[in-house]
Amino acid sequence: MIRLGARIDPSWLERPTDLAFLRAIGVEFVDVEMGVFSGFKESGGALERSAVGDVVDRLRMHGLQIERANYTKSEVRPQYLGQPAGKAAIENICRAAELLGEFEIPVFGLQCFDASVILGRAAGAHSWRKGRGDYEYLHIDVAEDRAVDVSPSAAPTHAQLWERTLEIFEALMPVADSAGLRVATHGSDPPIETAAGVPQMLTSFADFDLLFRDAPSPNNGMTFCVGTRYESGEDVFEGIRRFGGAGRIFHVHFRNVRGTIPSDAAYAEVAPDEGDLEMLQVLRALDAVGYDGVIDYDHLMKLPGGDPAGRDYMAFCVGHMRGLIEAL
Repeated sequence: MIRLGARIDPSWLERPTDLAFLRAIGVEFVDVEMGVFSGFKESGGALERSAVGDVVDRLRMHGLQIERANYTKSEVRPQYLGQPAGKAAIENICRAAELLGEFEIPVFGLQCFDASVILGRAAGAHSWRKGRGDYEYLHIDVAEDRAVDVSPSAAPTHAQLWERTLEIFEALMPVADSAGLRVATHGSDPPIETAAGVPQMLTSFADFDLLFRDAPSPNNGMTFCVGTRYESGEDVFEGIRRFGGAGRIFHVHFRNVRGTIPSDAAYAEVAPDEGDLEMLQVLRALDAVGYDGVIDYDHLMKLPGGDPAGRDYMAFCVGHMRGLIEAL
């Protein structure tokens, strides 16, 4: 059975009524970044057992459990850049995998290298635009980043990045296999091969095929971001059949968009019921390949009224997803 999820940042743990809100709208599973665990950021990526246990217990009090814990790019940066601290970064990643397995958190999220590690910003020009009823959605234009090379000369090559990425997986996958942990890697978003001259990783289905070939393990899989995969111009449904049929989809970002990079050099992240995709058909495709994990709405848009935590948009998306699951 496909299940509903939501993502929370560390501030949610200080707002018990908001955790109760998630459970009240039907959410049981949450997606967190490792920064939710005390001391993770301050230590540069070292995870402590007591910190994980504290968060697990606090969420359990509200009927919630962690489905995916996501290791952020900033803590992996030394490895991607070939710095001496890269070895310690890999050790921290492996230790985190051990602890997630110990607490029966099923999915370890990884973010692949992308241009933000070098540029200090996400690829593309991001702007807020108004849609129906003046809700605000994100528009991303990648034309300039695809055309202009402003990257520092010290930016790694694609070959170097691939080698350093595989070093992570060579160390991580035996730990994940032993812990019964599924590693779900998210591709670069936006999925362009270079941004301002900086190589990006995992921008196509073929890139994921290479990752699974070069780091073979049944626990090596992907976060299938519906929005990112559609933005790329590739066939979302073919991707679901290809990777879902092979048991490689471990988590799903259930996001809808308008436009693709090949045709428009831009796209818009819009409400789930007004993008180019029919999301019920996406859900049916996931069900057809036996996907029984979590779907979450991914990025937050802004509804009129200005709820800083985004609870209003969360409720809209969760209700939409619940309705589709019931229809399925």
